[in-house]
Amino acid sequence: MVDEAQQMNVHWPDVLAGLVQGNDLSRDLAYDVVSAMLAGQVSDAQIAGFLIGMAAKGETTEEILGMRDAMFAVSTPLDLPAGTVDIVGVGGAPRRQVAAFNVSTIASIVASSAGATVCKHGNRKASSTSGSFDLLEALGVNIEATPDVVAGGVDKIGLGYAFARAHHPSMRHVGPARAQLGVPSVFNVLGPLAHPGRLKRQVVGVSDAARAQQIADVVAGSDADLVWVVHGHDDLDELSLTGPANVIEVRNGEQRAFALDPADLGFVIVEPDAIKGGDAATNKALAEEVFAGEASPNRDMVVLNAAAGLVVAGVAGDIAQGVDMAAATIDDGGAAAKLDDLIRHTNL
Repeated sequence: MVDEAQQMNVHWPDVLAGLVQGNDLSRDLAYDVVSAMLAGQVSDAQIAGFLIGMAAKGETTEEILGMRDAMFAVSTPLDLPAGTVDIVGVGGAPRRQVAAFNVSTIASIVASSAGATVCKHGNRKASSTSGSFDLLEALGVNIEATPDVVAGGVDKIGLGYAFARAHHPSMRHVGPARAQLGVPSVFNVLGPLAHPGRLKRQVVGVSDAARAQQIADVVAGSDADLVWVVHGHDDLDELSLTGPANVIEVRNGEQRAFALDPADLGFVIVEPDAIKGGDAATNKALAEEVFAGEASPNRDMVVLNAAAGLVVAGVAGDIAQGVDMAAATIDDGGAAAKLDDLIRHTNL
């Protein structure tokens, strides 16, 4: 929590007027602004004004770092094994607002069953039809599991889901304004960057190409081991079957950009409407089809994104090997068994 002196560092009329004029915040001021939000010292109107103002102006790398640091300062940390990976999309893709399919949530289970140690950070829906934890709840996972249970699952079964609400409880002060806005904001970006386990390996999907480079720059300035920042074809925040994706690999601070074409991996290129989701109940049925091994574009998209997670986790030597491993663990029932393990562990 911030004290009164910190609160006085934020003069809201000046902050909001500056955003209207297109002025950037310093890293320290961005920290103070978000600290005040997370301490419950800011009205919903001020929060909404700030988020819209930042989106209109465009957030800088320094602003994002300051806001991330503010979230870390009041978060509940997770002690996770070295090498744990997260597969996550930041949201904001237009199609996710009407027919979201929880690709990364399902891909995390598949990647874990193929040998990766995975802890996915997520939340309920904010700007899509189904958030990670809406789907997990529908599948029977206890999403209210304590941080100790989550960490124990990652250690024992190689899989856990960190509910943002449990690890960033101060976000309750920001949630109502975000929900009322109903559009993506900088907090969609901050979610992956503020993983409570402070992971050094991630696959981060981004729907905006400019944002992808910005996130890569933020990651490059941290102590990450290996991160793939993915801008999917058709502006999706994940690897898609609709066409090639652009990937920025950040390895120990060094960046390398490359294109990843699913056709080169044997996948059939499909039209955007071929991959559809919906609400949590719809996505539960779709996920069960994937785990049952049914062929579909949804299954292929899960395989492709799980493969990326396996590469970043260091389990697969390249994306082609990752695809083979992900497909095999679905077909032999390993992915379905891993989901059962997660349900049992979180409901003990």
